Amino acid sequence: MCEMNIKCDHECSNYKGSSGNMESVGGFRSFERSVSKRELQYTEYYGDGDFKAFLKVKDIYWEDTVTKLECIGHVQKRVGSRLRKFLKKTKKLGGKGKLTDKFIDKLQNYYGIAIRSNVRSIEKMQSAVIAAFFHCCSSHRNLMHGQCPDGKDSWCRYKRALSDKKQYLEKSPDLPNSVLKEIKGTYLELCDKNLLKMSAWYDTEQ
Repeated sequence: MCEMNIKCDHECSNYKGSSGNMESVGGFRSFERSVSKRELQYTEYYGDGDFKAFLKVKDIYWEDTVTKLECIGHVQKRVGSRLRKFLKKTKKLGGKGKLTDKFIDKLQNYYGIAIRSNVRSIEKMQSAVIAAFFHCCSSHRNLMHGQCPDGKDSWCRYKRALSDKKQYLEKSPDLPNSVLKEIKGTYLELCDKNLLKMSAWYDTEQ
């Protein structure tokens, strides 16, 4: 509109800086103008994990008036990114028969499925996320399906076979206990109830 010399009520400027800072500035302006322009106050902030942008708006009306919520997709991807970073900095963790990118993708996908399948219950969601971890780490030499749901309708093939009194052959390769112990802490950090609650609310409302 400026290039065509059309008069309009706005401030014209080209932002220079990182995309993270741009999100921070843009988010702050939206919240800052909400009362004067729209006569309303925003109560939730949807973010991708960048707390710097959220901190600029959480007290914008008065203390702790804005709550931070996150998309399941972002939380799911964080599982993969954290495990990959952990893999890079930890010696002898990766390689054949150990932690691989393919296995990390599997953990990440099961994590997302566990959240989306239990958006109405944080307790069930947390249990499903933990069960998904041990399910993925299970092998024919070390079965770890104890926390998987029972019955013929279970998402766990082992538990379905058990319910039908059939023999199930676990085809997943062995994951050494030493590797399992190393990655368990990193994975379970993302099982925090508050984090799961935030991500579940977002997708439920959509």
